[in-house]
Amino acid sequence: MKKLLTILTPLTLMGLAGVAPAQAAIVAGWNSFDAATASYPKAADTVGANITSTGLDTAGIDRLVQSFVLGSTVSTSPGRWNGNSTVNTSQYVEFAVQPGAGFQVDFTNLQLNARHDDTDLDLVLRSSVDGFTNNLGTQVSLTNSLNTYSFDLSSLAPQTGPVQFRLYGLNASGLNVWFIANNSANVAGGGFVALNGDITATPTVSTPEPSGIVGLIAVGALGAASLRRRG
Repeated sequence: MKKLLTILTPLTLMGLAGVAPAQAAIVAGWNSFDAATASYPKAADTVGANITSTGLDTAGIDRLVQSFVLGSTVSTSPGRWNGNSTVNTSQYVEFAVQPGAGFQVDFTNLQLNARHDDTDLDLVLRSSVDGFTNNLGTQVSLTNSLNTYSFDLSSLAPQTGPVQFRLYGLNASGLNVWFIANNSANVAGGGFVALNGDITATPTVSTPEPSGIVGLIAVGALGAASLRRRG
């Protein structure tokens, strides 16, 4: 009779041990709101377990009345979107989260449901992990129809402290460009933006008890003495 060879993967071993593997979940999500009248930083509407603080904020862009609209209706306003092909680091939309003590977040992606008005606008995403230096995922080009976009965050190591994610606009093709976000069932939690990932307890590194260290030293000393006697 032929014997079946069973390959035990880490997930299989976790199942046998009664441990459920971590599942990606929503870390924090925001529903659409009136950008002009809201108080900032605005707390998330949906918050994952063991997340202690969240906040949405903006900088350098006019906040307009309507369903989370950012931009300017006045060509001379300093709050219009960046028309250059390079990032303006003083102009962004920020989403901040912080895990509780003893927990970490392994981010998977950021989902965004948004559009521009009648002119072009591109977006890139960066994080405080590297001082907002490098783009996360790929640059996206908004259209004038609502679409759900996903920025890949898998390149980030698990984070135990506060993390800020910033969306920067560029290549705005007109003076009066609006960024318009609205809720969608395609976004985790049903809002207009969601940070997703695994929230797990921070791994602990076990260290030998002092008595165990003394024992190891004693064993080593005995071994060295035995070698000297043989010599």
